[in-house]
Amino acid sequence: MLELLHQVPLFAWLPEEGVETLSNCFDLCVEEVNAGETRSADGHIGCLLQGTAVFQAGGTAQSLVPGELFALNRDRSPIPGVLTAGEDCAVAWFRRDLVLHVCYRACWFHARLIQEIDYNLNK
Repeated sequence: MLELLHQVPLFAWLPEEGVETLSNCFDLCVEEVNAGETRSADGHIGCLLQGTAVFQAGGTAQSLVPGELFALNRDRSPIPGVLTAGEDCAVAWFRRDLVLHVCYRACWFHARLIQEIDYNLNK
């Protein structure tokens, strides 16, 4: 999983020991989605790791390339919608509610990921 995560800037900083911590903090998981398949972003934020996809929400469609976040506004408010894989792709999913605030343990990995999300949203 770390190899896939390191392919995008959002996770390039993540050391090996951080994968387990983020998996526990955010319910972070990586899913392979076959071309043409759809996934609801219900309650989750996604980051496209490989391939191409389209995120549809509120009557608009956003074409995604690896490294792009989706299902999240610039102010970190949620955007419910559906992801459709344009080709076979890999997506990192994590819980949206846990991105709004640093976890009760205030772990460095959680704070750093929130910082990276904010940076990516405001580019």
